[in-house]
Amino acid sequence: MHHFNNVGLYDALFVMQDTETKTLWRHIDGQALYGPMVGHHLGPVGNLLQMNVAQALAADPKTRVAISDRPYVAGGKQLGTRASLPGGARGAPAENAQLMDFFVQTLGKEDTRRPRMELGLGIWTPKTRRYYPVTVIRERGRAFMDRIDGNPETNNPAALFVNAKTAKIEGGEVHLDNGSVVRSGVLLDRNGKPQNADRPQQMFTRWYGFALTFLSCEVFGE
Repeated sequence: MHHFNNVGLYDALFVMQDTETKTLWRHIDGQALYGPMVGHHLGPVGNLLQMNVAQALAADPKTRVAISDRPYVAGGKQLGTRASLPGGARGAPAENAQLMDFFVQTLGKEDTRRPRMELGLGIWTPKTRRYYPVTVIRERGRAFMDRIDGNPETNNPAALFVNAKTAKIEGGEVHLDNGSVVRSGVLLDRNGKPQNADRPQQMFTRWYGFALTFLSCEVFGE
């Protein structure tokens, strides 16, 4: 059993340390960076998928929903305790955000192929590290097919493996050419029955963090 705390920054990303061995760990892929546990990984690391309440309930109707007293926006109105949020945040990451100076001071040599603070979906498998910029996702119509390690994959700000060749948006749903549908992030067969979805490791993140974690990663569309 290990217990973890955030203890600092490296490459402008938070670093964890376990209290038992004092090893420093990278939070994205669970790799030991420094200390007696170097060579080990925490894992398999689960996917942290960003979703709204409707999507969470579609995935599991028994999901319990907890509403914080912190400010949030629903129905165009701000609810909860009033407080000042950086940059007027409304829950979504600002596309024009800037790194604070004390984050920048920890950055290593950056990959300048994309803007530092660009948002996108980064995925990784034992063979592939690939970044999908949000701008490219939007240009492709929000649902499209790509191949990862020889397997087809559909991306709708989150990625999953499917046995299909094409995808298109109809009524807010992703329709695959094999008859399956992705509705609110849930994969359904042609009869509407929910299916267990196999997903690559992924994270919706800023470009600099993914590029510094996975050096020389692929950029979709380039």
